[in-house]
Amino acid sequence: MSPTLDPFRAAMERHRPPIVVFNKSHSGSRLLGMLLTEAGIAMGAHVNESMDSLDMLELVEYVVTRYYPDYSALWRADLPPDRELQQLLERVFIRHMIGVATGAPWGWKLCETVYVLPVLAYCFPQGQFVHLIRDGRDVAFCDHKGPDNPFWRKVYFNTDRIRTHGALRLSAQAYRRRPYLYNTLHWMNSVRIGRDYGAMLGARYHEVRYEQLCADFPCTAAALLSALDAPQPEAAIARAQAQVSTGSVGKFRRHPSRRQRAVLALAKPLLLELGYLEHDPDDGTVRLAVAAAVDRVADRWFRG
Repeated sequence: MSPTLDPFRAAMERHRPPIVVFNKSHSGSRLLGMLLTEAGIAMGAHVNESMDSLDMLELVEYVVTRYYPDYSALWRADLPPDRELQQLLERVFIRHMIGVATGAPWGWKLCETVYVLPVLAYCFPQGQFVHLIRDGRDVAFCDHKGPDNPFWRKVYFNTDRIRTHGALRLSAQAYRRRPYLYNTLHWMNSVRIGRDYGAMLGARYHEVRYEQLCADFPCTAAALLSALDAPQPEAAIARAQAQVSTGSVGKFRRHPSRRQRAVLALAKPLLLELGYLEHDPDDGTVRLAVAAAVDRVADRWFRG
């Protein structure tokens, strides 16, 4: 039980469970937003040009800044309910769902929703969650927002107390000089958090690759809409098909090789895990041989 969330959870039972799309920014989720809208799913009364819900952003910013990454306080019976959060939940969803009839399919898209999934999974126990993942090397060269305030520091690093990361300062000026490094760190954290939380959602978690969506849109979209029980799948796919393009897939190759290497140095483990790299492009044979020889000499010296 949650003293803060239970009233909202009960009030939302009269509506269908939502379909929620999240991703690292610039992962191509506008295409998913258009697809779901064409399929008859109301994605919010107030959205921006990328189809992100402007109403949900207010809620996510509050919850992340106040609680993330430790949401345990929301389930503690010995603590008073968070009245501000309760009022915010009511206000945000009233605005977001303007025009949505009771029982109609609905949802929203917002990149940073990933960081509040435990809260949403509790509020909507039958909700469906779609995680769009794109090659981090492409995302690295799509500028967005640096970690220059408490909310964005949590988005990047899961804490707002951090002030530097390695040689990187966490300021707007530093971000503008080398955005591709910051974007890579942001992508890594967003994808890992999304997959970790997603694993806890079981069958309610749906992972989609942007590259697959572009390369085989009809089949990939049909499988997703079927899993989501969307009301108008065939017509939606036909209408959204015109917006599909593979032109930005692999765009990282257009950037200077030194920047590509810098991105790869950070993201290589996750790129390998996700299958964006089939093998380590740097097997380190020579360096490993030299290091092994040095280790053997050092071992003999320490043994006397």
